[in-house]
Amino acid sequence: MTVDMFLTSIYGSLGQGLLYAPVAIGIFMSLRIMKKPDLTVEGTFAFGAAIAMTMLHGGAHFWATLIVAPIGGAVAGLTTALIHTKLKIDGIISGLLVTMALFSINLFVMGGSTISAPLDSFIFAPIRGQLVALGIQPFHALLWSYVLVGAITLIVVISALFFLYSTSFGLSIRATGDNERMACSNGVNTDSRKISSLVISNAITGLAGALVAQQQSGANVNTGTGVLVIGLASLVIGEIITPKNGSMLTRLLFISLGSFIYFSCISLVIVTGLLSPDWTRLLTAVFALSALCIPKLRQMYSKKRIEVAK
Repeated sequence: MTVDMFLTSIYGSLGQGLLYAPVAIGIFMSLRIMKKPDLTVEGTFAFGAAIAMTMLHGGAHFWATLIVAPIGGAVAGLTTALIHTKLKIDGIISGLLVTMALFSINLFVMGGSTISAPLDSFIFAPIRGQLVALGIQPFHALLWSYVLVGAITLIVVISALFFLYSTSFGLSIRATGDNERMACSNGVNTDSRKISSLVISNAITGLAGALVAQQQSGANVNTGTGVLVIGLASLVIGEIITPKNGSMLTRLLFISLGSFIYFSCISLVIVTGLLSPDWTRLLTAVFALSALCIPKLRQMYSKKRIEVAK
């Protein structure tokens, strides 16, 4: 592998990692903040992608897609939350039901199983044009447009969440996740906090779906397949490298870094020829499993050291 190929791989992984990072952050909100897994993610991601590409195909401006796609994701999250809190259905089953329903909704929205739009209508097009005008090669300009859009989006998302979780409302969401009974006894409407958390996390995921669809130049009904595992792997990798007792801002930043590390590993394995792209899903599952096992192995090792010391 040449130096140029290596750098191109890193640039591509950085851009892709930044665009997928909001998914990991959305999973973090449900799995770590609320202590409940949300399986709506795959359906929401595909829903955001379907909305964005359908709008762009119809001639809408890309800014409109960045507003409507998160709203679509928020509605999906609200549906899951209402099924869970009002109908008292298990959270995992609620997410599965909404994801199944979104499959048909996505087909209806797109008018078929796939949809695409003109490349010059994507959010990356004007940035790429500016970079090419500055003398950067078109392909590298495209990669850097992914990085810039992903970085700006991530800054906005992390800033908004950091502000939210610094308010009394955000702290009550965290309290609900940590100890629901205690939060309820202190006058917190825990159902509303669960609903808010799922609405926000799925809105972020819908936004990520809209951006990734433009990066992939289209959307189909299977766009969201595997996104949950990718986000989970990025989350766990980020948590492994997060300093102990890190603040909320630190955790969010390192989760984003985990997304970049994940895509870098996948990209380097494929570029070096160790595995073909056909094995990407298997590789993703292995990375996710490894990332999940590392904290457990650390715990076991720490316990053994304590026992030996005694």
